[in-house]
Amino acid sequence: MLDNKEIITNDKSHLESEFEISAKKAEVLKLHSLLDEILKRKYILEAAKLYGLGQVEIDALRAHLEGRFENEFIVRRTDFLFRLYDVFKSTHYNDKIDTDENGIINLNDYSFEISKRRLTDSKIGRSWIISSNLEAFLVTSLPNYSSQIKSKFLKISNKNNFLLPQIAKQMGIDATVYYKGEYTDESGALSTFHLTKNFLGDEENLIQGNSIVKDNPNKKRVDFEALLETTDRYVKKHYKKHKLPAKDMEKARTDIRQGLIKQAIFNKMVFNENESNKKWGLIICKDKSLRLAPVFSYDFCAGVELTQKSHHRVIQGNREDIETFMLEFGKEKWFRDWVRDFAVRVDFDKAVKDMERKTGIGLSDEETEYYRFLINKMHSKIVSVYDLNYDKDLVNQNKKEKLGDKLNRLKDTVSDRVEDIKAFINPPKDDDGR
Repeated sequence: MLDNKEIITNDKSHLESEFEISAKKAEVLKLHSLLDEILKRKYILEAAKLYGLGQVEIDALRAHLEGRFENEFIVRRTDFLFRLYDVFKSTHYNDKIDTDENGIINLNDYSFEISKRRLTDSKIGRSWIISSNLEAFLVTSLPNYSSQIKSKFLKISNKNNFLLPQIAKQMGIDATVYYKGEYTDESGALSTFHLTKNFLGDEENLIQGNSIVKDNPNKKRVDFEALLETTDRYVKKHYKKHKLPAKDMEKARTDIRQGLIKQAIFNKMVFNENESNKKWGLIICKDKSLRLAPVFSYDFCAGVELTQKSHHRVIQGNREDIETFMLEFGKEKWFRDWVRDFAVRVDFDKAVKDMERKTGIGLSDEETEYYRFLINKMHSKIVSVYDLNYDKDLVNQNKKEKLGDKLNRLKDTVSDRVEDIKAFINPPKDDDGR
Protein backbone atom coordinates (compact mmCIF):
# COMPACT_ATOMS: atom_id res chain seq x y z
CA MET A 1 0.00 0.00 0.00
CA LEU A 2 1.40 3.42 -1.01
CA ASP A 3 2.02 5.96 1.70
CA ASN A 4 0.93 9.57 1.41
CA LYS A 5 4.38 10.70 0.26
CA GLU A 6 4.43 8.25 -2.63
CA ILE A 7 0.88 9.20 -3.62
CA ILE A 8 1.78 12.88 -3.63
CA THR A 9 4.97 12.18 -5.61
CA ASN A 10 3.07 10.14 -8.20
CA ASP A 11 0.37 12.79 -8.48
CA LYS A 12 3.04 15.44 -8.90
CA SER A 13 4.75 13.45 -11.68
CA HIS A 14 1.42 12.88 -13.38
CA LEU A 15 0.54 16.56 -13.17
CA GLU A 16 3.96 17.56 -14.48
CA SER A 17 3.54 15.12 -17.39
CA GLU A 18 0.10 16.49 -18.20
CA PHE A 19 1.44 20.03 -17.96
CA GLU A 20 4.26 19.21 -20.37
CA ILE A 21 1.77 17.66 -22.80
CA SER A 22 -0.51 20.69 -22.51
CA ALA A 23 2.44 23.02 -23.00
CA LYS A 24 3.50 21.10 -26.11
CA LYS A 25 -0.06 21.20 -27.45
CA ALA A 26 -0.16 24.93 -26.82
CA GLU A 27 3.16 25.34 -28.64
CA VAL A 28 1.85 23.30 -31.57
CA LEU A 29 -1.38 25.33 -31.67
CA LYS A 30 0.62 28.53 -31.44
CA LEU A 31 2.87 27.36 -34.27
CA HIS A 32 -0.15 26.39 -36.40
CA SER A 33 -1.71 29.77 -35.69
CA LEU A 34 1.53 31.50 -36.67
CA LEU A 35 1.79 29.47 -39.88
CA ASP A 36 -1.84 30.31 -40.69
CA GLU A 37 -1.10 33.99 -40.20
CA ILE A 38 1.98 33.78 -42.43
CA LEU A 39 -0.02 31.93 -45.11
CA LYS A 40 -2.84 34.45 -44.84
CA ARG A 41 -0.44 37.39 -45.08
CA LYS A 42 1.32 35.89 -48.10
CA TYR A 43 -1.99 35.07 -49.80
CA ILE A 44 -3.53 38.52 -49.23
CA LEU A 45 -0.42 40.37 -50.46
CA GLU A 46 -0.18 38.19 -53.56
CA ALA A 47 -3.90 38.71 -54.25
CA ALA A 48 -3.40 42.48 -53.82
CA LYS A 49 -0.72 42.47 -56.54
CA LEU A 50 -2.90 40.47 -58.92
CA TYR A 51 -5.86 42.71 -58.18
CA GLY A 52 -3.82 45.73 -59.21
CA LEU A 53 -3.41 47.70 -55.99
CA GLY A 54 -0.72 50.38 -56.04
CA GLN A 55 2.54 49.98 -54.14
CA VAL A 56 1.48 52.50 -51.45
CA GLU A 57 -1.69 50.50 -50.76
CA ILE A 58 0.23 47.21 -50.71
CA ASP A 59 2.76 48.63 -48.23
CA ALA A 60 -0.10 49.84 -45.97
CA LEU A 61 -1.75 46.42 -46.20
CA ARG A 62 1.54 44.67 -45.33
CA ALA A 63 2.05 46.95 -42.28
CA HIS A 64 -1.46 46.11 -41.09
CA LEU A 65 -1.07 42.36 -41.59
CA GLU A 66 2.28 42.35 -39.76
CA GLY A 67 0.73 44.26 -36.83
CA ARG A 68 3.00 47.27 -37.25
CA PHE A 69 0.21 49.74 -38.00
CA GLU A 70 -3.54 49.20 -37.63
CA ASN A 71 -5.34 50.45 -40.72
CA GLU A 72 -9.09 49.87 -40.84
CA PHE A 73 -9.40 51.84 -44.07
CA ILE A 74 -7.13 49.44 -45.98
CA VAL A 75 -9.02 46.49 -44.49
CA ARG A 76 -12.33 47.86 -45.78
CA ARG A 77 -10.67 48.72 -49.09
CA THR A 78 -9.52 45.11 -49.53
CA ASP A 79 -12.32 43.15 -47.84
CA PHE A 80 -12.93 41.15 -51.04
CA LEU A 81 -9.37 39.77 -50.83
CA PHE A 82 -10.11 38.48 -47.34
CA ARG A 83 -13.30 36.89 -48.70
CA LEU A 84 -11.27 35.09 -51.37
CA TYR A 85 -8.93 33.85 -48.65
CA ASP A 86 -11.88 32.48 -46.64
CA VAL A 87 -12.99 30.55 -49.74
CA PHE A 88 -9.43 29.34 -50.28
CA LYS A 89 -9.37 27.93 -46.71
CA SER A 90 -12.88 26.44 -46.86
CA THR A 91 -13.94 22.87 -47.63
CA HIS A 92 -15.71 24.18 -50.76
CA TYR A 93 -12.46 25.45 -52.21
CA ASN A 94 -12.22 24.87 -56.01
CA ASP A 95 -8.58 24.19 -56.64
CA LYS A 96 -8.38 25.20 -60.28
CA ILE A 97 -10.57 26.95 -62.82
CA ASP A 98 -11.24 24.38 -65.51
CA THR A 99 -13.64 23.53 -68.33
CA ASP A 100 -16.75 21.41 -67.85
CA GLU A 101 -17.71 18.40 -69.98
CA ASN A 102 -18.78 20.79 -72.77
CA GLY A 103 -15.46 22.64 -72.79
CA ILE A 104 -16.96 25.75 -71.13
CA ILE A 105 -15.66 27.58 -68.07
CA ASN A 106 -18.75 28.47 -66.06
CA LEU A 107 -17.66 31.23 -63.70
CA ASN A 108 -20.72 30.66 -61.52
CA ASP A 109 -18.94 27.52 -60.28
CA TYR A 110 -15.99 29.52 -58.92
CA SER A 111 -15.23 32.32 -56.50
CA PHE A 112 -13.50 35.22 -58.21
CA GLU A 113 -13.04 38.99 -58.12
CA ILE A 114 -12.82 41.43 -61.02
CA SER A 115 -9.40 43.04 -60.93
CA LYS A 116 -8.78 46.76 -61.25
CA ARG A 117 -5.68 46.13 -63.36
CA ARG A 118 -5.63 48.46 -66.33
CA LEU A 119 -6.05 46.90 -69.75
CA THR A 120 -3.35 48.68 -71.71
CA ASP A 121 -4.23 49.52 -75.30
CA SER A 122 -6.80 46.74 -75.62
CA LYS A 123 -9.92 46.90 -77.78
CA ILE A 124 -11.15 43.39 -76.94
CA GLY A 125 -10.16 42.96 -73.30
CA ARG A 126 -13.04 43.43 -70.85
CA SER A 127 -11.32 42.81 -67.52
CA TRP A 128 -8.94 40.69 -65.52
CA ILE A 129 -10.38 38.31 -62.92
CA ILE A 130 -8.59 36.52 -60.09
CA SER A 131 -9.81 33.23 -58.64
CA SER A 132 -9.59 31.97 -55.06
CA ASN A 133 -6.46 29.98 -55.93
CA LEU A 134 -4.86 33.19 -57.28
CA GLU A 135 -5.05 32.35 -60.96
CA ALA A 136 -5.49 35.41 -63.16
CA PHE A 137 -7.54 35.24 -66.37
CA LEU A 138 -8.10 37.82 -69.07
CA VAL A 139 -11.77 38.12 -70.06
CA THR A 140 -12.14 39.18 -73.69
CA SER A 141 -15.16 40.21 -75.73
CA LEU A 142 -16.28 38.10 -78.66
CA PRO A 143 -15.88 39.70 -82.09
CA ASN A 144 -19.08 41.63 -82.90
CA TYR A 145 -20.55 44.00 -85.44
CA SER A 146 -19.10 47.04 -83.67
CA SER A 147 -15.56 45.71 -84.01
CA GLN A 148 -13.13 46.32 -86.87
CA ILE A 149 -14.01 42.96 -88.43
CA LYS A 150 -16.27 42.59 -91.45
CA SER A 151 -19.50 40.86 -90.45
CA LYS A 152 -19.01 37.82 -92.71
CA PHE A 153 -15.78 36.97 -90.85
CA LEU A 154 -17.10 37.19 -87.27
CA LYS A 155 -17.56 33.42 -86.82
CA ILE A 156 -14.09 32.69 -88.18
CA SER A 157 -12.49 35.33 -85.94
CA ASN A 158 -14.34 33.76 -83.01
CA LYS A 159 -12.95 30.27 -83.77
CA ASN A 160 -9.38 31.54 -84.35
CA ASN A 161 -8.83 31.78 -80.58
CA PHE A 162 -9.43 28.05 -80.19
CA LEU A 163 -7.91 26.49 -83.32
CA LEU A 164 -4.80 28.54 -84.08
CA PRO A 165 -3.02 27.95 -80.71
CA GLN A 166 -3.06 24.24 -81.62
CA ILE A 167 -1.31 25.03 -84.94
CA ALA A 168 1.27 27.13 -83.07
CA LYS A 169 1.90 24.29 -80.62
CA GLN A 170 2.61 21.88 -83.49
CA MET A 171 5.12 24.43 -84.80
CA GLY A 172 6.92 24.47 -81.44
CA ILE A 173 5.75 28.03 -80.73
CA ASP A 174 4.52 29.16 -77.32
CA ALA A 175 0.95 30.48 -77.67
CA THR A 176 -1.90 31.51 -75.39
CA VAL A 177 -4.91 29.17 -75.34
CA TYR A 178 -8.44 30.56 -75.08
CA TYR A 179 -11.54 28.95 -73.60
CA LYS A 180 -15.21 29.76 -73.88
CA GLY A 181 -16.59 31.32 -70.69
CA GLU A 182 -20.09 31.94 -69.38
CA TYR A 183 -21.55 33.80 -66.42
CA THR A 184 -25.17 34.23 -65.30
CA ASP A 185 -25.77 37.30 -63.14
CA GLU A 186 -28.39 37.73 -60.38
CA SER A 187 -31.01 38.89 -62.88
CA GLY A 188 -30.54 35.72 -64.94
CA ALA A 189 -28.76 37.44 -67.84
CA LEU A 190 -26.15 35.21 -69.51
CA SER A 191 -22.83 36.67 -70.66
CA THR A 192 -20.54 34.81 -73.07
CA PHE A 193 -16.87 35.63 -73.52
CA HIS A 194 -13.41 34.15 -74.06
CA LEU A 195 -10.96 33.47 -71.23
CA THR A 196 -7.20 33.02 -71.35
CA LYS A 197 -4.86 32.44 -68.45
CA ASN A 198 -2.36 35.16 -67.60
CA PHE A 199 1.02 34.22 -69.12
CA LEU A 200 2.95 36.61 -66.85
CA GLY A 201 4.61 35.29 -63.70
CA ASP A 202 5.03 37.06 -60.38
CA GLU A 203 6.50 40.57 -60.82
CA GLU A 204 6.73 40.17 -64.61
CA ASN A 205 5.73 42.88 -67.08
CA LEU A 206 4.79 42.83 -70.75
CA ILE A 207 6.43 45.34 -73.07
CA GLN A 208 4.40 45.50 -76.28
CA GLY A 209 6.32 45.53 -79.54
CA ASN A 210 5.11 48.99 -80.48
CA SER A 211 6.97 50.34 -77.42
CA ILE A 212 10.17 48.94 -78.95
CA VAL A 213 9.51 49.35 -82.67
CA LYS A 214 7.15 52.24 -83.41
CA ASP A 215 4.32 51.62 -85.87
CA ASN A 216 4.10 54.25 -88.59
CA PRO A 217 0.38 55.05 -89.13
CA ASN A 218 1.20 56.30 -92.63
CA LYS A 219 3.26 53.27 -93.56
CA LYS A 220 1.44 49.96 -93.40
CA ARG A 221 4.42 47.76 -94.21
CA VAL A 222 6.70 46.69 -91.33
CA ASP A 223 10.30 45.98 -92.37
CA PHE A 224 11.11 42.72 -90.60
CA GLU A 225 14.90 43.13 -90.77
CA ALA A 226 14.58 46.57 -89.18
CA LEU A 227 12.26 45.07 -86.54
CA LEU A 228 14.85 42.41 -85.68
CA GLU A 229 17.69 44.94 -85.53
CA THR A 230 15.78 47.43 -83.37
CA THR A 231 14.65 44.69 -80.99
CA ASP A 232 18.20 43.37 -80.72
CA ARG A 233 19.48 46.84 -79.79
CA TYR A 234 16.75 47.10 -77.15
CA VAL A 235 17.76 43.74 -75.64
CA LYS A 236 21.47 44.68 -75.50
CA LYS A 237 20.71 48.06 -73.96
CA HIS A 238 18.40 46.48 -71.36
CA TYR A 239 20.93 43.85 -70.26
CA LYS A 240 23.73 46.41 -69.98
CA LYS A 241 21.51 48.82 -68.06
CA HIS A 242 20.66 46.16 -65.47
CA LYS A 243 24.22 44.76 -65.43
CA LEU A 244 23.13 41.23 -66.28
CA PRO A 245 25.68 38.54 -67.30
CA ALA A 246 26.95 38.78 -70.88
CA LYS A 247 26.27 35.08 -71.58
CA ASP A 248 22.63 35.59 -70.48
CA MET A 249 22.37 38.55 -72.82
CA GLU A 250 23.68 36.53 -75.77
CA LYS A 251 21.21 33.73 -75.06
CA ALA A 252 18.32 36.21 -74.82
CA ARG A 253 19.36 37.87 -78.11
CA THR A 254 19.40 34.49 -79.88
CA ASP A 255 16.17 33.17 -78.34
CA ILE A 256 14.22 36.37 -78.99
CA ARG A 257 15.44 36.74 -82.58
CA GLN A 258 14.67 33.11 -83.42
CA GLY A 259 11.31 33.34 -81.66
CA LEU A 260 10.32 36.43 -83.66
CA ILE A 261 11.24 34.66 -86.91
CA LYS A 262 9.13 31.62 -85.95
CA GLN A 263 6.20 33.88 -85.05
CA ALA A 264 6.54 35.64 -88.42
CA ILE A 265 6.33 32.31 -90.27
CA PHE A 266 3.33 31.33 -88.13
CA ASN A 267 1.58 34.62 -88.94
CA LYS A 268 2.15 34.09 -92.67
CA MET A 269 0.93 30.49 -92.45
CA VAL A 270 -2.33 31.41 -90.70
CA PHE A 271 -3.00 34.44 -92.94
CA ASN A 272 -2.67 37.07 -90.21
CA GLU A 273 -4.14 40.21 -91.75
CA ASN A 274 -2.78 42.54 -89.06
CA GLU A 275 0.90 42.11 -88.15
CA SER A 276 1.11 45.32 -86.16
CA ASN A 277 3.85 45.72 -83.55
CA LYS A 278 1.07 45.71 -80.93
CA LYS A 279 0.63 42.01 -81.62
CA TRP A 280 3.88 40.80 -80.07
CA GLY A 281 5.95 41.69 -77.05
CA LEU A 282 8.82 41.02 -74.66
CA ILE A 283 8.44 40.01 -71.02
CA ILE A 284 10.61 41.58 -68.34
CA CYS A 285 11.09 38.82 -65.78
CA LYS A 286 11.47 39.17 -62.02
CA ASP A 287 15.27 39.00 -62.32
CA LYS A 288 15.14 41.66 -65.11
CA SER A 289 15.98 39.15 -67.85
CA LEU A 290 13.96 39.25 -71.08
CA ARG A 291 12.02 36.61 -72.97
CA LEU A 292 9.65 36.69 -75.93
CA ALA A 293 5.95 36.74 -75.05
CA PRO A 294 3.83 33.91 -76.47
CA VAL A 295 1.58 34.51 -79.47
CA PHE A 296 -1.51 36.15 -77.97
CA SER A 297 -3.51 37.75 -80.79
CA TYR A 298 -5.51 35.76 -83.35
CA ASP A 299 -8.49 38.02 -84.15
CA PHE A 300 -7.35 39.03 -87.64
CA CYS A 301 -5.93 35.66 -88.71
CA ALA A 302 -7.35 33.17 -91.24
CA GLY A 303 -7.91 35.91 -93.79
CA VAL A 304 -10.29 37.87 -91.55
CA GLU A 305 -10.83 41.22 -93.26
CA LEU A 306 -11.04 44.55 -91.47
CA THR A 307 -13.72 47.15 -92.12
CA GLN A 308 -10.93 49.67 -92.68
CA LYS A 309 -7.60 49.16 -94.41
CA SER A 310 -5.64 50.05 -91.29
CA HIS A 311 -3.64 46.87 -90.82
CA HIS A 312 0.13 46.40 -90.98
CA ARG A 313 1.95 43.70 -92.95
CA VAL A 314 5.44 42.42 -92.17
CA ILE A 315 7.75 42.38 -95.20
CA GLN A 316 11.15 40.90 -95.93
CA GLY A 317 13.14 42.64 -98.66
CA ASN A 318 9.99 44.50 -99.81
CA ARG A 319 8.03 41.23 -100.16
CA GLU A 320 5.51 39.64 -97.82
CA ASP A 321 5.12 36.15 -99.30
CA ILE A 322 6.09 33.21 -97.10
CA GLU A 323 8.59 31.82 -99.63
CA THR A 324 10.72 34.98 -99.36
CA PHE A 325 10.88 34.58 -95.57
CA MET A 326 11.70 30.88 -95.92
CA LEU A 327 14.53 31.54 -98.40
CA GLU A 328 16.04 34.35 -96.32
CA PHE A 329 16.18 32.47 -93.02
CA GLY A 330 16.76 29.10 -94.63
CA LYS A 331 20.41 30.21 -94.81
CA GLU A 332 20.61 29.51 -91.06
CA LYS A 333 20.96 25.94 -89.79
CA TRP A 334 18.73 26.37 -86.74
CA PHE A 335 15.90 27.53 -89.04
CA ARG A 336 16.24 24.53 -91.34
CA ASP A 337 16.23 22.22 -88.33
CA TRP A 338 13.11 23.90 -86.95
CA VAL A 339 11.29 23.68 -90.30
CA ARG A 340 12.24 19.99 -90.63
CA ASP A 341 11.25 19.06 -87.06
CA PHE A 342 8.13 21.21 -86.65
CA ALA A 343 6.84 23.38 -89.51
CA VAL A 344 6.63 20.70 -92.21
CA ARG A 345 4.92 18.32 -89.76
CA VAL A 346 1.86 20.51 -89.16
CA ASP A 347 -1.29 18.39 -89.32
CA PHE A 348 -4.52 20.36 -89.70
CA ASP A 349 -6.82 17.47 -88.76
CA LYS A 350 -4.83 16.81 -85.58
CA ALA A 351 -5.10 20.50 -84.66
CA VAL A 352 -8.90 20.32 -85.00
CA LYS A 353 -9.06 17.22 -82.81
CA ASP A 354 -6.77 18.80 -80.20
CA MET A 355 -8.97 21.89 -80.17
CA GLU A 356 -12.11 19.83 -79.60
CA ARG A 357 -10.44 17.77 -76.86
CA LYS A 358 -8.94 20.72 -74.97
CA THR A 359 -11.61 23.40 -75.38
CA GLY A 360 -14.79 21.51 -76.29
CA ILE A 361 -15.16 23.78 -79.34
CA GLY A 362 -15.85 22.28 -82.77
CA LEU A 363 -15.98 23.55 -86.35
CA SER A 364 -18.89 23.36 -88.77
CA ASP A 365 -18.26 21.54 -92.07
CA GLU A 366 -18.07 24.89 -93.85
CA GLU A 367 -15.58 26.29 -91.31
CA THR A 368 -13.48 23.13 -91.51
CA GLU A 369 -13.13 23.39 -95.27
CA TYR A 370 -12.40 27.11 -95.06
CA TYR A 371 -9.55 26.61 -92.56
CA ARG A 372 -8.29 23.49 -94.33
CA PHE A 373 -7.96 25.38 -97.64
CA LEU A 374 -6.13 28.36 -96.12
CA ILE A 375 -3.76 26.52 -93.80
CA ASN A 376 -2.95 23.65 -96.15
CA LYS A 377 -2.30 26.17 -98.94
CA MET A 378 0.34 28.00 -96.90
CA HIS A 379 1.70 24.78 -95.40
CA SER A 380 2.26 23.40 -98.90
CA LYS A 381 4.44 26.44 -99.66
CA ILE A 382 6.58 25.73 -96.60
CA VAL A 383 6.91 22.09 -97.62
CA SER A 384 7.73 23.08 -101.21
CA VAL A 385 10.64 25.35 -100.18
CA TYR A 386 11.88 22.64 -97.82
CA ASP A 387 11.64 19.91 -100.49
CA LEU A 388 13.50 22.13 -102.98
CA ASN A 389 16.29 22.50 -100.40
CA TYR A 390 15.86 26.29 -100.20
CA ASP A 391 17.14 26.67 -103.77
CA LYS A 392 16.00 30.15 -104.81
CA ASP A 393 15.98 29.43 -108.56
CA LEU A 394 13.98 26.23 -108.16
CA VAL A 395 11.54 27.90 -105.75
CA ASN A 396 10.95 30.82 -108.15
CA GLN A 397 10.57 28.43 -111.09
CA ASN A 398 8.07 26.39 -109.10
CA LYS A 399 6.10 29.54 -108.24
CA LYS A 400 5.99 30.55 -111.92
CA GLU A 401 4.78 27.10 -112.96
CA LYS A 402 2.04 27.18 -110.34
CA LEU A 403 1.08 30.70 -111.39
CA GLY A 404 0.95 29.53 -115.02
CA ASP A 405 -1.30 26.60 -114.07
CA LYS A 406 -3.50 28.97 -112.09
CA LEU A 407 -3.79 31.37 -115.03
CA ASN A 408 -4.62 28.52 -117.41
CA ARG A 409 -7.33 27.27 -115.07
CA LEU A 410 -8.67 30.81 -114.77
CA LYS A 411 -8.56 31.20 -118.58
CA ASP A 412 -10.45 27.92 -119.05
CA THR A 413 -13.02 29.01 -116.50
CA VAL A 414 -13.51 32.37 -118.21
CA SER A 415 -13.72 30.65 -121.63
CA ASP A 416 -16.37 28.23 -120.34
CA ARG A 417 -18.36 31.10 -118.89
CA VAL A 418 -18.17 33.03 -122.19
CA GLU A 419 -19.50 30.00 -124.07
CA ASP A 420 -22.28 29.60 -121.51
CA ILE A 421 -23.27 33.26 -121.94
CA LYS A 422 -23.20 32.97 -125.74
CA ALA A 423 -25.33 29.84 -125.59
CA PHE A 424 -27.79 31.61 -123.31
CA ILE A 425 -28.03 34.71 -125.55
CA ASN A 426 -27.98 32.82 -128.85
CA PRO A 427 -29.48 29.39 -128.20
CA PRO A 428 -28.75 26.78 -130.93
CA LYS A 429 -31.38 26.59 -133.69
CA ASP A 430 -33.45 23.47 -134.35
CA ASP A 431 -32.97 21.45 -137.53
CA ASP A 432 -35.84 23.30 -139.13
CA GLY A 433 -34.06 26.60 -138.58
CA ARG A 434 -36.21 27.82 -135.69
